[in-house]
Amino acid sequence: RKQLITIMDRYKLLVVSAGKNYNKIRKAVCSGFFPHAAKVDPQEGYRTLAEQQIVYIHPSSALFNKNPEWVLYHELVLTTKEYMREVMAIEPKWLVELAPQF
Repeated sequence: RKQLITIMDRYKLLVVSAGKNYNKIRKAVCSGFFPHAAKVDPQEGYRTLAEQQIVYIHPSSALFNKNPEWVLYHELVLTTKEYMREVMAIEPKWLVELAPQF
């Protein structure tokens, strides 16, 4: 948090809270991580949009076994399968709104 405030001060940006509107935060993350979007694959796991690669939600994730239709992930980790780590559910319309070029 302190690092973010320093950056905001440097660029003379207002620090504004999203309060309890978590969708604002999720949309902000989506605007930067849109290449890391994945959609449920009807046969198994998820399929990344960028590479069409089959991936799975890591068992340590709070979303494991919840199976949201669309997710963003921070990183992929290869163990017995290719797992997504730091996963967040998203709305697909956000990808169209925030990254139309994608």
